[in-house]
Amino acid sequence: MKPEKTAELKILLVDDHTLFREGLRRLLDGELGVAVCGDFESAEAAVAALADGLEFDIALVDYELTLSTGQTTNGLDLLRQIRALRPAAKILFVTAGMNMADLMTALKDLNAGIFLKTEPIAELMLAIQRTAKGERWVSSGAALALVENQQTKAVHEKQRQEELNPRENLVLRGVLEGLSNKEIGARLDLTESSVKAVLQKLFEKTGVRSRSQLVRYAIEAQITPR
Repeated sequence: MKPEKTAELKILLVDDHTLFREGLRRLLDGELGVAVCGDFESAEAAVAALADGLEFDIALVDYELTLSTGQTTNGLDLLRQIRALRPAAKILFVTAGMNMADLMTALKDLNAGIFLKTEPIAELMLAIQRTAKGERWVSSGAALALVENQQTKAVHEKQRQEELNPRENLVLRGVLEGLSNKEIGARLDLTESSVKAVLQKLFEKTGVRSRSQLVRYAIEAQITPR
């Protein structure tokens, strides 16, 4: 009895670097179990093909793309358009790099994996296989950047908390408990205007603009009410 043939994964490529895209297509077409169902140099062309019914299993998308107008666009915009047309699409960014804010957006909000072009082709095949199983792949370089970013953020948050004087910490704790300025003042034996002045200092030190943002800061900095 002949073993069943493994179904091929249909790969969609979107990259405006022709040499890279064509080279990647040849590499993928030479791999068992995968087949490129379409490759596009622009976001508009890819979206048009999807709107016309093109089906794929995994999309490999570059981070920086050129529009037909010649302008550069963020690959996140294409991801959002793909999600609108194919909500359950499996997507892997294949990129030379991206800023931390967009990297987090891609991972957390758009449920896309990240593969760096500096990684070997064998790693890309593994990333494709893992993505096909519903996992989010993050290249080692991108993972290291995430760790370093979180460590830096933790240090900054700790520094910010240490910069608060005792009165500011007490007012911040009152805000976290949901107390009004008047109630905080009564607790700390301060006038309401004094509480407002401390709050303004807290806004300046923590880099926030509103009471709700201050509450979020307090939670993230792990300042708990006494």
